[in-house]
Amino acid sequence: MTKNAPTRYHILQVTFHWLTVVLLFAMFLLGTYMSRLPNDTGKIALLTAHITLGYITLIVIITRFITRFRLPRPVHATAGNAFLDWIGKVVHYLLYTIVFLMAVSGISLSLQAGLLPIIFGGSGAALLVDFYTFNARMLHGVIAPVLALLVVLHVEAALYHQFVLKDNLLSRMWYEKKTGDQ
Repeated sequence: MTKNAPTRYHILQVTFHWLTVVLLFAMFLLGTYMSRLPNDTGKIALLTAHITLGYITLIVIITRFITRFRLPRPVHATAGNAFLDWIGKVVHYLLYTIVFLMAVSGISLSLQAGLLPIIFGGSGAALLVDFYTFNARMLHGVIAPVLALLVVLHVEAALYHQFVLKDNLLSRMWYEKKTGDQ
């Protein structure tokens, strides 16, 4: 980055960031709720929403990753500690990677379990009794808490910057106020 780097992220990056937050929150709640339900016809609508949101999330995260390198962005924020700064960079890349793997494992599971014809094709076939017979389901279930942990680390770091370091970090990932806005 040059010394002429912007002080905040491009509006597309901000939008993709907050869209990802909303999608992941919805997916986590929906996935957690669904995992407690039996695999019967009452689950199909929830699976439809979950799978649809999963595909949208995959598109958003790939687009977000591509735009990350094509749009100008601020200089990496520093915590004043080389190790913490390195951890911050690693966590950002892990977030991209884990969200991508979560989506891919979900797609793999839906293909292995034959969910797409049932959910989107109206085949009328019954859902399998247990999705845990598939390795993709096990992987999906392991990735979810790892992703949740990374999100918690990310939020804690942002709050540390905002309220302990008082560097106004959160403004970098928010929409710029126009002159005259209250």
